[in-house]
Amino acid sequence: MSTVEKDNLAIEYIAQLDSPMIEGEVKANVGENGLVLKVMFEATEIPYAAIRSFELRDYVLTVETDFGAFRFSKMGNWCQPFYDELSSSYNGKVRKALFVDGSPVIKVRGKYHLDEHGYVAQGDAEIQVYEDCVLILPPNDGARRIPLCFVTSVEKGDFTQSLQLDTEERYTFEKLGYDTEPFADAIAEQLHLLREKTLRAIKAIDPSLTPQQAFVIAKKMPKGVAAPVGSLAAVAPSFASALEKRIHSSRSRKEYEIFKTICDPARIWVGFHAFDEKKDTENGTEEEFQSEGMLWLIVPGQRGDTGAVEFIVTEEESAATFIYQFRGDFDGFARSFNRALEAISFRREVIRLSDDALQKPEYATYAMAVRHNPALQFVRGSFAGRVIHSSIKSWQKGVLTYLKA
Repeated sequence: MSTVEKDNLAIEYIAQLDSPMIEGEVKANVGENGLVLKVMFEATEIPYAAIRSFELRDYVLTVETDFGAFRFSKMGNWCQPFYDELSSSYNGKVRKALFVDGSPVIKVRGKYHLDEHGYVAQGDAEIQVYEDCVLILPPNDGARRIPLCFVTSVEKGDFTQSLQLDTEERYTFEKLGYDTEPFADAIAEQLHLLREKTLRAIKAIDPSLTPQQAFVIAKKMPKGVAAPVGSLAAVAPSFASALEKRIHSSRSRKEYEIFKTICDPARIWVGFHAFDEKKDTENGTEEEFQSEGMLWLIVPGQRGDTGAVEFIVTEEESAATFIYQFRGDFDGFARSFNRALEAISFRREVIRLSDDALQKPEYATYAMAVRHNPALQFVRGSFAGRVIHSSIKSWQKGVLTYLKA
């Protein structure tokens, strides 16, 4: 007997296990947070965050982890169901870690090829299209969430589809079979809907914009991501003024004026977030809600390799200015920060948590998010400190320590 159904809820898979931790017969449960292994009166769990890959070959399921390989065998016909359940549960955890909410518009299977600044990977995967992203789910820790708001070109070849992002990453999909055209159509439709949402949000900030002005600003601020104030003012001075008016009516008005004395005000990047979104609730259903809206500033330091990020929050919420020191130029850092913030659905706590905090079980999902997002890794690795908002005088002194030449 290879499996036992327990309480009509979970299946226990009985297998021979060869691993660094356990040898011999085990009972395995596919859990919400990991693979649970039971031997006699003992149990251990392999967290999904520790899984590097899994492969089914010749009736042996091999799970590569941070602490070695686990090989499950002698399961007979239950080997495939075990693999399928593990794959489904693991991908569900990855989906949560990548902050992918809602239901996919389409699911397909095929081959993918990615090129991310010289890092190249390819393989077979399940590929899903959502309202704001394309999700690649291979049987390993190489999952990718491709944000549609940063797509600058879409190329269709003979049975292939390629997406190019604003920071030059390229993703190509092929061998999708009869799903090739529906897949391409789904991406085109979601790109169109996303642009419409951005246009509505921009017009809500400045109703006086002409259609041409709104179109250009929407390209500069897809989904409201930050852009330089100077470039926005060059397109529509009224829009830049409307953003500044919101800043001046917030608790960060004094800080903004001080930032403008440290650098060229036109080089300060301003972003906003105010979209209707679908989020998964605890009971597994979807719920649409209106974001309360958020503004943030990305401010260049005087040396060229430092910057500050200021989230403009409510009076009741504690605040701090986050300081970064980075490789490359400031504009490159600002673009990476945009990518990181959008990728984590504007949950800024993922950026500010320490590496030690990420090791805690309650932050396992955030740890997976960091592993799958190069931009988030870069931003977290560039963190240099923070300045608490106690008094404006002490805050100014602290900020100048980091940003002055």
